[in-house]
Formats: sequence, structure tokens, C-alpha cells
Amino acid sequence: MKLETLLTGVNVTAKRLHTDTVTAMTSDSRRVAKGTMFLCVRGLTHDGHDYAAEAVEKGAVVVVCEDISCVPEGCDYIQCENTRLAEALLWNNWFGRPADGMLSIAVTGTGGKTSVVYILKHILEKGGHTVGCVTTIAAMAGDKILSVGEHGGSSVEDTAGAMTTPDPEYFYGAIAMMRQYGCDTFVYEASSHGLDLRKTDGVKPKIAVFTNLAHEHLDYHGTMDRYLAAKARLFSSMGAEIGICNADDPYCGELMRLAGEIPDNPIRFITCGAGTDWTRNVSAMRLTDHGAEGISFLYCADDVIFRLKTPLVGKYSVYNTMEAACAALQCGVDPLTVKDALADMPCVPGRMQRLMLENIPFTVFLDYAHTPAALTSVLETALVMNPERLTVVFGCGGDRDRGKRPLMGQAAQKFAHRVIITGDNPRSEDPMSIIADITAGMEETLPYEVIPDRRQAILHCIRTAVAGEIILLYGKGHKKYEIRDGAKIPFDEEAIVREAAAGLEISGEHELE
Repeated sequence: MKLETLLTGVNVTAKRLHTDTVTAMTSDSRRVAKGTMFLCVRGLTHDGHDYAAEAVEKGAVVVVCEDISCVPEGCDYIQCENTRLAEALLWNNWFGRPADGMLSIAVTGTGGKTSVVYILKHILEKGGHTVGCVTTIAAMAGDKILSVGEHGGSSVEDTAGAMTTPDPEYFYGAIAMMRQYGCDTFVYEASSHGLDLRKTDGVKPKIAVFTNLAHEHLDYHGTMDRYLAAKARLFSSMGAEIGICNADDPYCGELMRLAGEIPDNPIRFITCGAGTDWTRNVSAMRLTDHGAEGISFLYCADDVIFRLKTPLVGKYSVYNTMEAACAALQCGVDPLTVKDALADMPCVPGRMQRLMLENIPFTVFLDYAHTPAALTSVLETALVMNPERLTVVFGCGGDRDRGKRPLMGQAAQKFAHRVIITGDNPRSEDPMSIIADITAGMEETLPYEVIPDRRQAILHCIRTAVAGEIILLYGKGHKKYEIRDGAKIPFDEEAIVREAAAGLEISGEHELE
């Protein structure tokens, strides 16, 4: 590709160029071939500048860098203030700026991003749009699953694992595939990491949605203020025209204030909340919780009022459906279509996903979220279904924010009658050390079980369940693997549940105590 085209919009501070064309582009020195442009990206564990000489030896003809001292003598270079930002813009140009001309909608927040994207995609498709999406679960064009690389969206990591916001090579590549499949609309999750690392800066969303903010990712951001600031970028400097925000979240006001600090920011905010606070633009009123059958409420806005009913469960689904409905209405979908779409909304994979088990007198749900606030929300939802017998099996991921672990233990004990603590992606950490962090926040006088092997924990839970019990397997959701010692190991919770349930002999021991 011609460098003139590739560098469109990229802020170049200095350059030395003898070539005008490159045949490939990468930030991984192991993938360099003759004619490649090598991007020196500063990662969380490695600095691409350290590999510039190796890349040139392998055939790189241009080095994109922040510090030109890494460039071998005589090699062409392009210097930028921020190679993370340059990487996003370069890949966007490489794929022909695929989001240009598409209706783009971004969703950010600690919890609910995936659900809002799936709900919104479903509504928009009912309204006649052809929708592509990028979520933690998958990148899709309509019903087609798109590849985001063998490492789940990472350009350089060896350890496989899906990324909420893929690296630019895969993010813009997926959008290009959506265009090929005829998508006119692009809905995506904008994670705090992705926003902070400038991965999505090549897309200017028409609508930005904020779900909530809770204790999470402080191993990366350090403080809640910095975590919020990363989220606020979507509303302050990404060019969104409409911001849809959960007004009941305590961080909503500060996020809107941060966005307002940007001079000439054209964004128009729509606030959503539950109850009768008329200062909000959209309210969910007359909420009815139907337990395992879903929820219903009155959607009230200045220009439209109608009742919504959905099989999605839990109070948090009120906010997810309300914000998705609001976004769809802003896109021109009529209220009747929104209502009908939500009425037949399928379960979002791994988000309070009920496993349909034949001849089993108890109920099992899978859920993916992994924060204290999210655990509290799903436990409160499950408690409505059976106030007398609620079991939770959960753990915490290794090499992640340790501060939330004791809070998870506290939340589990507060709501569940039976708590089983187990492993969950320990990565490079000692599983027992993670469990010790969880139990440090728990009351010793209240019973709980520790079964480090997650498979054995699930088998034990199912084999000892009683009739009517609600079982919540928390943390894995849609994911079918464990990450231990740098390896990705197949692990299918649904299959383990079915294995255990198939071996049950339903007798008196499974009757409700």
C-alpha cells in the first residue's frame, strides 16, 4: 500500500523515507517479512522499540516509532507522539476506513456492555438494519462469526483469550468483513483498556452508551478516577453525537461533567433511570419482576410511552433493555418494532443463561460477569426465584485486580445460602492464593466450601443439589476454556453440568429441605 494513503490522518512529527510503498504491517517482530512496516508499540509487558533492530534484520523497510534512537542507521522511519494511536489509524486506513458511512454505536461500562450490544443488534435487525458487532463473545456480521485471530483479538500475545476490544489489526479487519457482508450498522463494546490504548480511535460513533461503573480493572487503571476518565473518552473526544447514560449510576454525573469540559463538544446526552425522577429523559416505571420468566416495565420518554416485556431476567436487564431501546429509537426504529423485538429477545450467551435440563428438579444458570457489583446483581435476581435455596459457585481470575476478591466473598455470603469457592482462570497465580484473598473478606461463622478444582466443584454442587434450588455458576459464562500457567485448556461448564445431571438418581435426597 502507498504510504501516502496509509498515513492519512496520522500525526507525523518526523520522518525519513526513501520508499513509498509497504506490503505488510505488524507490531509483532516475529511476523515481519520483506517489505513490512514495523510498528513500535509500547505494551503492558514489552516495548516494541526493543525489537526494531530485529524487525529491520528480517526485512522491515519502515519503522513507526516514538523514539527514533531505536531505528538502525539508514532505515526509513516515521516518528509519532503516540504509536498506539498511530496503530489504530494506520490499520483503519489499511482496511479502507470500513466504518465510514456505517451507523456506528459504541457501548461502554463495567457491566452490561455485551448484553446491550446483543439487545440493540436484535432490535435494529428487526427494524431492517444489517448489523455487525464486536463483543466479548464474538465478532459477527449478521449471524456469521468473524475471525479476530487465533489469540482472540491480540496481535502479539501468545496466550489465547478473547479480548473485549480486539487490537486494531483485528478490530478494523472485522469491520471490513462486515462491509463485505453488507452490514450498514456497526455496534461494538468499547472497553476501558481499548479506549485508553486508543484502539477504536478510527471509528467515530454516532451514539455512545454508558451502562455503569464499578470496582474493576484497577490493576490496570490504578484508581477509579482514571478508570472513569478512560470511559469518558468515548463521550468527550471520540466525536459521538448522542450520549445515552444510566443516570442511576453514581458515576454518571461525573462522566457527563468530564465530557462537558471539552470545548465545542457537540454531544447531546439522554439520561435513563428507573422510577419517577422527571429530571431524566427516559424512565422505566411500574416494573414487574416475573422471576425466571423475565421483566416488564413502562418505557416513558418525552415523546413516547409504551410497555416493554422481555424474557431477560433481573433488575439490571431493565437498564440494559431501556438503554438499548433508547438507542434504537434514536436510530429511527419505531416503538412497536422495539416492543416486539424485546418480547422475543433470545438469551444472551453466558449472561444469566439458563441451562435447560430434562427431569432435573433444580435450575442452573451460567453468568460471565466478574465484579462484586455484578455478582450482587445476579444473586439478587436469583434470590427472587427462590428466597430459600440459592447456591453460587465462583472464583476470581489470576493476574487481575486483587482488591475485588474479598468483596466478591462478602457479596456471595450476603445473598447465597450455599457458597462454593473454586478456581477461575488462575493464569500465573497460585489458585490457593487467589482463594485466600476471597475468603479474607468472608465471615468464618457463616458456612462456605472451598473446592479448588472447578470441575470437581461443579460436580459436587450438582450432585448435592435439592429440588427447587437455584444454582449460579459465576465467572465463565460463554467461555469454554481455563487459562492456567500460560496455557488455554478446554473447559465447558455446560457439558460438566449435563454430565453430572445425567448421573443423578432423583430421590428423597434431592427434595427441598
